[in-house]
Amino acid sequence: MSYNELTKWIESGQTLVPNFLLQNYKKIGLADTEFIFVLQLKAYIDKNIPFPNLALIAENMGIAEKDVFSLLHNLLQKQMILMETKKDLSGKVEDSYSLDPIYQRLFQLMERSEKKQPVQQQGKNIMTMFEQEFGRNLSPIEMQTIASWIDMDHYPLELIESALKEAVLNRVYSLKYIDRILLAWEKKNIRSVKDLTQQQPSRTQNNKGKFDEQAGSDAPMEVPLYNWLDTDADE
Repeated sequence: MSYNELTKWIESGQTLVPNFLLQNYKKIGLADTEFIFVLQLKAYIDKNIPFPNLALIAENMGIAEKDVFSLLHNLLQKQMILMETKKDLSGKVEDSYSLDPIYQRLFQLMERSEKKQPVQQQGKNIMTMFEQEFGRNLSPIEMQTIASWIDMDHYPLELIESALKEAVLNRVYSLKYIDRILLAWEKKNIRSVKDLTQQQPSRTQNNKGKFDEQAGSDAPMEVPLYNWLDTDADE
């Protein structure tokens, strides 16, 4: 490489690609070819050429110009990029492409990721709580069941903890048992610990004795301590 060639290479500039974009472009809806096209646009925008000739981009990508126009049309339709018309200081009208919608989607993705991390950590914590109360490691199926309570049924973690406490007080270490408690609460529109406290009657020793007796038999069990499935239990 000659000195002139090296100078030309340096003067051509560099395009910085954020790692978060590189790692998540598919998650925000960009296909591989669309992503390459976006990088081509970014390279020109970074060189202060906000409305580049699409024929040049087609040449850079090694595809037909009509295919580049198709990529542009699709991205505009998907509102992944914007085509803006502005006036410069002299009043001359200029067209430009903007990648702001892509950056906005990345920001939203990052926000969702940050909000999800504490929930994931809380999910791990509640798994640990179950293992401590059960006195053993959870099986993969049991972990999946607890995860489905959180991710699919959207039970609040505090409510799952309360259902676990109900089972432990009854000395019944079964996820099926806890699932019945959660379903009973859902039917009674109990969505939080506050709702539970308002609807839960005082426990009596006789009531506890009844469930202790059931826990030691093979007979089907009622929901512990207070029979949440019995609509007449409050009377």
